[in-house]
Amino acid sequence: MFENIINEISKANSILLISHVNPDGDTCGCSLAMYIALKNLNKDVDVVCDSDFNSKLSYLPAFENFNKTTEDKKYDLYIALDCSDEKRLGKYERAFLRAKSSICIDHHGTNPKYAKLNYVDPNSAAACEIVYKVLCELNKKSPCFTNEIGTCLYSGIITDSGNFTNSNTTYVTKRIAQEIEEKFNVNSSDIVQHFMNEVSYNVFMLKTRVLAKAKFYDDNTIGIIYFSQEDFAATNTSTPDTEGIINEIKNIDSIKLAVAVTQVKENDYKISLRSKYGVRADRIAMTFGGGGHQPAAGCALQGNYYDVMERLLKVCRDYVE
Repeated sequence: MFENIINEISKANSILLISHVNPDGDTCGCSLAMYIALKNLNKDVDVVCDSDFNSKLSYLPAFENFNKTTEDKKYDLYIALDCSDEKRLGKYERAFLRAKSSICIDHHGTNPKYAKLNYVDPNSAAACEIVYKVLCELNKKSPCFTNEIGTCLYSGIITDSGNFTNSNTTYVTKRIAQEIEEKFNVNSSDIVQHFMNEVSYNVFMLKTRVLAKAKFYDDNTIGIIYFSQEDFAATNTSTPDTEGIINEIKNIDSIKLAVAVTQVKENDYKISLRSKYGVRADRIAMTFGGGGHQPAAGCALQGNYYDVMERLLKVCRDYVE
């Protein structure tokens, strides 16, 4: 399978790279690393994402190249990066599924393998780990590496592994990160500071506003925070700015499951789940048609706020002992 993927990329002249909706450092990191490498191989390549971006992601090299294409443009090859299912492709889903040649590179165990060729490794903490292996193979055939690629890949690994603190981090994750750091002369301390520590004033105000209203259940083993449209308006923020705030709840010592409920619009909610101590966040998300990893997953729910919260809490309690 790996050889087939390399061959498909090598023979394609035009390629579309797709990051998942509600993008994070991993999907953007591996998409932009691939974009830079393929540009260096003189491919006609575009990179897209059907979502707004968290402002932090603009730190990534080549970020300004996102969404510089037309929807009716056709490509020899479509590549989905870190997209756990076809719905995560957003408006590019139809074109991807109808493509003659398509590849999915992902690390979610719930991935249904919807592409023509699939490289799915649930043992990887980040899709950037897998993309690094792919790019190393491409680089053997024809040199395509630049330092900017390393920054993209390292950023994706850092953000998806929680700076190597999440339970999905393995010794392989750390080894690959070290290889990237050395091979590409990556400034790892700057990357960690930017993605893990820095926060804008507006996001800080959003965080303090929402955390002050956090609710806890069952001897403080389940914690839920809620981002309303009023919260966003009051702090001049938006849905992408919620990234990472859920970890403030997860880090409480008694918490087994942290939940973030974000109001996207009236009666439409984005659910993020982060768990510890073996609680299966992915199975909770799958109950509502979502997916992800054991310690980190997500889904969407529709309905009245109180009904949504009641349904969500009931299922969460079924998985938290």
